[in-house]
Amino acid sequence: MRGKVKKSFAILICIFVIVGGFYGVKRYNQYKTYKEDAVYLLNFLEDNYPYFEVKEKTLNYNFLDSKEKFIKKISKSRNDAEFIKNVSSTMMFLQNAHSRIGCNSDILKESNDKDALEKTRYWNEKLLKNIYIPDAKWKYIKGKYVIIKSKNKDIPKGSIITKFNGKSVSDYLKNNKDKYYLLKDYKRNLYYTSEDGSFKLDNFRDNIEFEYNGKKFNRRINYELINDDLLKWYSGGFSNNFGVNSSGINIDTDIVNNGKTAYVKIKSFSTEYMENDKLSLKNFLLKECENVDNIVIDIRRNSGGSNSYGEFLISILTDRNIENTFYQCYKNTKFMDENYFSKVDYTIFNENEIDKSQLPENNYNLEKYRIFKQSRIIMPHEDSIKFKGYIYVLVDDNVYSASEYFTNMIKKTKSAKIVGITTGGDGLGPEPISTFLPNSKLPVQIASTLGVNSDGRIDEEVHTESDLYIEQDFNDYIEFLNSGLSEIERSKYDTVYRKLMSELK
Repeated sequence: MRGKVKKSFAILICIFVIVGGFYGVKRYNQYKTYKEDAVYLLNFLEDNYPYFEVKEKTLNYNFLDSKEKFIKKISKSRNDAEFIKNVSSTMMFLQNAHSRIGCNSDILKESNDKDALEKTRYWNEKLLKNIYIPDAKWKYIKGKYVIIKSKNKDIPKGSIITKFNGKSVSDYLKNNKDKYYLLKDYKRNLYYTSEDGSFKLDNFRDNIEFEYNGKKFNRRINYELINDDLLKWYSGGFSNNFGVNSSGINIDTDIVNNGKTAYVKIKSFSTEYMENDKLSLKNFLLKECENVDNIVIDIRRNSGGSNSYGEFLISILTDRNIENTFYQCYKNTKFMDENYFSKVDYTIFNENEIDKSQLPENNYNLEKYRIFKQSRIIMPHEDSIKFKGYIYVLVDDNVYSASEYFTNMIKKTKSAKIVGITTGGDGLGPEPISTFLPNSKLPVQIASTLGVNSDGRIDEEVHTESDLYIEQDFNDYIEFLNSGLSEIERSKYDTVYRKLMSELK
């Protein structure tokens, strides 16, 4: 009997050893493939990402100091879900909204790698299954972090967050650059994130301290896996990142101020709206704006799309050629040679390539960059209204990429004034550059170029500063939250619009 027990025990031991061996081999192979991808990713970023020095100056950190930490973290991922989270946090740590998991559409169109195309769909689904939305949404207004909507019965709308996980909100965000995309209020030296920037890739609750009706409370923000109803609640019915309402209407127009002012709201510069919007804009400007003194173009919450959209808008307004000179600086690497310069009209770049000494004076080390001088000329459209009055462009910190490019260009008309707060930046480059990690085929993209303004300043550092600096008033916003209105824009609580209109009367 004892012999049988010993034999059975020996068999069990063998089974555990074999199973453990198979698991160990599998886990080692997984670690090996993840590590190869991690090393490739961090080397790719080190070689090609253009903004390390900019971020060190503006956010006071050196990304490359954390290179080995990110390689280890990605390598030790236990599964694909954890792998994509760890890669995502690495990309977030770059602190550039163009640099993230994903790829521009061109690389997918040009790729003959069917496995990569299938994997892209796989990773998109995997990412969506790991996004969590908070049950309380907050917004930064003049130094305060305000709860603007809440599903959490313990955290009322209108509460002011004073601490986040035991730290000031600004310090917590600054110390978690791998989780949140940071914006900075230079006037008050505080960090914050956009009102739609609180999604997470985990459901760990956050402890907050907040003030409400003169009292302090400590509660928890909870997170729920993304779904359509929750996203609709959180985003206010907007159907995509550009803030376009689910109705599909991208522009609003109106004649205000006793017929003296035309108002044009554009929610997105995305190419999908251009064809319809061109017709609508031409009809409005040609038929209804003949006698107006001012045109107000509201692009608040417009995070970009296509530069062509903004160029058309300028062309339909101007009576002369509008020219802007700026500089695009690309990392001089083998990857860029093989995957960017070899795929563009190189003769154009060759004609405009300049030496660093020909750049306007700046404080950046651009020795490892190829530098191209770019001159953009926007000519009047054949149907231009040749507007002679003043143009006012309403902006906020969501204005980014193509909408940033528009503000940069329209300032050159000399008749346009930018109104609001400083914009979001990164508007002087072409499409991001993309690559696939070699084993997982996870697509990642980064900003392709460091854009330099005509005066030598880096656009991603300074963004576009307003000519008329007007902030949303905190008390106005609290009154709006209690008003029952669904939108603040152009209501009596919209401080920026109201103050501008009072100036134009």
